[in-house]
Amino acid sequence: MKILSISVSHEANAALAIDGQIVAAAAEERFTRLKMDMRYPKLAIDFCLKSAGIEPSQLDYVVLVTEDDDPTQYMVNRIATFSVDDFVREQHQYWKPRLLENKEVNYLSVFSDKIFENYYDMSIFMKETMSPEKRSELYLDMRKNAIIRHLDVDPFKIKTVKHERSHSYYGYYANHLRGRVLVITMEGAGEYSNSTISIFEDNNLKEISNTKENHIGHLYKFITLLLGMKPSQHEYKVMGLAPYANTKEVEKANRVFQNLFEIDGLNIRLKERPQDFYFWFLKKLEGCRFDGIAGALQKTVEDITVKMVKHCCEELDVSNVVLSGGVAQNIKACQSIGEIENVKNLCVAPTSGDGSLSIGGCYYMIDRICEQNGIEKNSIKPLESVYLGPEYSKDEIDNAISKHDLSGKYRLAKNITDDFIVEHLCQDKVIARFSGKMEFGQRALGNRSIIANPSNIKMIRKLNTKIKFRDFWMPFTPTILDSHENRYIINPKQLRSPFMTLAFNTTELFQEKAPAAIHPADDTARPQILERTHNPKYYDLIKAFEQRTGIGALLNTSMNLHGEPMVCSPDDAIHTFLNSEIDVLLFDHIAIMRDSDKNPLNV
Repeated sequence: MKILSISVSHEANAALAIDGQIVAAAAEERFTRLKMDMRYPKLAIDFCLKSAGIEPSQLDYVVLVTEDDDPTQYMVNRIATFSVDDFVREQHQYWKPRLLENKEVNYLSVFSDKIFENYYDMSIFMKETMSPEKRSELYLDMRKNAIIRHLDVDPFKIKTVKHERSHSYYGYYANHLRGRVLVITMEGAGEYSNSTISIFEDNNLKEISNTKENHIGHLYKFITLLLGMKPSQHEYKVMGLAPYANTKEVEKANRVFQNLFEIDGLNIRLKERPQDFYFWFLKKLEGCRFDGIAGALQKTVEDITVKMVKHCCEELDVSNVVLSGGVAQNIKACQSIGEIENVKNLCVAPTSGDGSLSIGGCYYMIDRICEQNGIEKNSIKPLESVYLGPEYSKDEIDNAISKHDLSGKYRLAKNITDDFIVEHLCQDKVIARFSGKMEFGQRALGNRSIIANPSNIKMIRKLNTKIKFRDFWMPFTPTILDSHENRYIINPKQLRSPFMTLAFNTTELFQEKAPAAIHPADDTARPQILERTHNPKYYDLIKAFEQRTGIGALLNTSMNLHGEPMVCSPDDAIHTFLNSEIDVLLFDHIAIMRDSDKNPLNV
């Protein structure tokens, strides 16, 4: 059984399942090199089919995720192309006149300069005035027709699934938990809700509650913008900033947030919804310091989500919890949820936001097929690996190196050994590691990673200022060998963390051994706990580093420049090397080295 699933959403993506197993998945941004690309994911689809060696005619089903959607934001490729100034302009020229002044404003007239080319002709939405329902119906037909035109498949093979259901099915099936499980989705904006509460039991996902009044995701987006950062992209920066705030500044800003939300039934509800989020909070937070705002926002999110999850567990008598949707990417809130006494297990699958909707679509269809054919659903395989993207041959890598004429400018080393790599790590060199299949999702887990010695705290400054070109307060994360997990992180419930989706407090030993791979303000870490079966080459490298240094971990961050998607191809890797101060670009068979007599940490 061959199932292709497609999501045209934030970070548009495609996935392929064969005989119940996810075999390929990728986001369109990796191929177009436009971060958070929202367009029809033609290149991602082509990759999935090519990687499995199948023709479109061999597909049994094509699943399209999200049925009811407004085409407007896709016409301007909003999340991918808007700057902070564009998002502010959107508030002043579109939302303020509409919400506060009761004026009719045409969005595409405001942003006529942002109309973006797409795979299908969307000009009809500019020419005709139609109801939201008609627009949504027409846009759904347009996406289906794009699939038919692209793949030449029978229209009867195309199935659709609701946005929230895809989040739920992904959250449940991608993880290892089975049996009776609480599945919670929370996000900025879904299809019919922004939060759902479901129970998976008796081999069925049963949605118990949904609401459009849980505005946790919306709140985080607007505060991100108010702090001068991109909504739907930079929320993680606000979360990273929050631990630096002192108690006085947090308490000052918290007066604005503390009574916003309450529990309503099983879900979260905004007590009194402001007429407009942006300008209401802009006024209310006047005089509050930026770090205090971040700290108060994070505290509010943690407090109310913990309260909701605890209430759901008690009311529904369930202790195994799965979180999905964009809010589940708030790792510090997940940490607090995992510490709830009556939560026995907590699972958050990688890239729980819209970037995983296509895999959710695959799981939805697999579930339906099992249901129709009386197949035991416990046989549906979890997502054991995220190495689902493209890989490149030795010849392809050598051709890229030759094309860029690197041999005359940099030293090339062949026959690379782990001892060679460890030697350079111990010299505090920054190494970009390009190996095997690209990771699916937002976290680099060794194959498209920048790795470094975690023992030198100055590495944070070097990486932020000379490699990643990002905000000085942002922390880095570790890959930890599974044999060292209990020595380095505090995880009494033994929650699984193979994909960097959960945060933990760290031990004094790890704080001493790896200060560059933890958050400097609160000593937490978002680890990849690595088992050898998941990535033998990467595991053996860290093991060699451990034998040399006594540290069973490396600092690991994604291989990309700030504002660019994670590296996909050898050309992307070379581009990143040439436009940063990475010391070594490492492929499996060759290394490109930037020789320097300077102290590598002279920043």
